[in-house]
Amino acid sequence: MSIQSIRVGVIGAGGISHVHLRTLTNLPGIEVIAIADVVRSNAQTRAEQFNIPTIFEDYHDLLALDEIEAVHVCTFNQAHRAPTVDALRAGKHVLVEKPMAATLVDATEMVRTARQTGKLLMCALKTRYSDDIMAAKRIIESGDLGEIYYAETVAARRRGIPGGSFVRQASAGIGATADIGVYSLDTALHLMGHPTPVSVSAITTNVIGKTHQPPTGAGWRWTAESLEVEEFGVAWIRFATGAVLVLKTTWAMHLDDIGDTFFLGPKAGLRLTPELKVYRDEWGYLVDIAPQVKPPPDVELFRREIDDFYKAIREGRPAPIAPEGVLLTNVIIDGIMASAQQGGREVAITVPALD
Repeated sequence: MSIQSIRVGVIGAGGISHVHLRTLTNLPGIEVIAIADVVRSNAQTRAEQFNIPTIFEDYHDLLALDEIEAVHVCTFNQAHRAPTVDALRAGKHVLVEKPMAATLVDATEMVRTARQTGKLLMCALKTRYSDDIMAAKRIIESGDLGEIYYAETVAARRRGIPGGSFVRQASAGIGATADIGVYSLDTALHLMGHPTPVSVSAITTNVIGKTHQPPTGAGWRWTAESLEVEEFGVAWIRFATGAVLVLKTTWAMHLDDIGDTFFLGPKAGLRLTPELKVYRDEWGYLVDIAPQVKPPPDVELFRREIDDFYKAIREGRPAPIAPEGVLLTNVIIDGIMASAQQGGREVAITVPALD
């Protein structure tokens, strides 16, 4: 039985759009018919690479096409809100790149608009589709750990400041915390069942990027003058349940490793990195259990994520990654920045009302 074709538009023709388009063009029943970018030559390049028939400089022209059912927002962080909100109001489903937005205010408007319009809004967090994370979720939901009371989550590079739009305040808004940290933060919240965060204490810095050059032979290219966001952040996050989560994220450091991602419960503990392993007592002995699962390559994660988004559209299901849960990452990141500006003082945070 043939799959009904869904016509798609892409807003933003930067680097991440290539990943989305490569996946879209290999999924059955998906037809990308338009792409928009404020730099016409960027849209033209992607159109030629992926045989997209129509290009625009103004994304509003793309949204005016009635035949488009879904839109991928692949712009830089600070430009997520406007095209997402406009697309939802135009009756399109939206898959927006991570992070949800550069600010809590923008993210909140996006989620509210999705609820008001009844259209799907999904944030592209490919790690949700990793075999090890899905297995960890299954283990935790079984109750074998008990209620998690402490966890640490880590995303780190020794020297990997990306440069370009990622490091400028006007385009990114936030640095490593929103770029790679949002993956580990979302993973932790997802595995913990999205508890309500109530306070944050955090520090951030960009001292390495401001004082060092990219290492010889590295693919990363930044300049001290262009680096306007944090390259390093550590946060202590408290939840209404009494649990605590420590987030550690960095683009650059003088170390090869700053720890693993793990979760502690009264019945057992679970380590997610470098490999999935459960620690508990059995038969009066200490026992380590290592489920035989490995994270697949990124290309497969993108395929699973995007395919699930379109299955939800076809089947009339809610967004596979609920935007209300992802909004908590923005609540916490907003608190991280507020605390860091106050020298690490603990600040109260509140989840905004959506109705």
